[in-house]
Amino acid sequence: MQKIKFVFFGSDHIARSALEAMSRHGLVPSDSGNVAILVSYGKILTKETIDSFPFGILNIHPSLLPALRGPSPIKSAILDNLEKTGVSIMKLDEQVDHGPILIQEEISLSPRFATEEELRKALFDKGAELLARVLPDYLSDKLIPKPQDHGKATYTHKFNQNDAYLDFATWGSEPQVIEILDRKVRALNEEPGTYSIIPTIRGQKRVKILKAHIENNIFIPDIVVPEGKKRMTWQSFLRGNPVVNS
Repeated sequence: MQKIKFVFFGSDHIARSALEAMSRHGLVPSDSGNVAILVSYGKILTKETIDSFPFGILNIHPSLLPALRGPSPIKSAILDNLEKTGVSIMKLDEQVDHGPILIQEEISLSPRFATEEELRKALFDKGAELLARVLPDYLSDKLIPKPQDHGKATYTHKFNQNDAYLDFATWGSEPQVIEILDRKVRALNEEPGTYSIIPTIRGQKRVKILKAHIENNIFIPDIVVPEGKKRMTWQSFLRGNPVVNS
């Protein structure tokens, strides 16, 4: 593929994941270009900025638009227990995740089993592949973006600490509740950070939960970070902080 100059807009670790994937597919940003690529920028671009690029601004959106518009499509795919997800290459307009689609494809990795980090890497690798595939045709006017079916749109929101709380009292609940706890760890453990308050013989302990599994219908942490301590196994935590049974 001929070298294509484009400007990149991105402002966080999600954007960095996309940029790393793009570089693996031979796409390297420049200080100038007829088109721009935007991923997780965190700001609303003005119409003047969008229109300053002859071919507009393209977005690698990690969902099968119009599904999962908004700030948290990867986390939401896991929390909603979706069987499948994918990537859309979209042309930006003045509304959020509303513009026409150049191309979209599913990925093989299912949100039902992946962590947010695993899913993010797979989605942006596919997104970079798709972008490298369609940019030449798009920039030569051989590919015309198609409007989304806005009537089928679904939306996501930004998650906070309340969403990431894992109530210790529910760790041995019915399977549906246990599965939600597992999804929260896979989706939210990096940001905003899943945590619980553990009743121990040494008092209430706030503990981050980085990894967990389900065993015999019980939610069991694997790797934790007690407040003010280094990361450790759950068994190591319990040896120094036996749980008080209610």
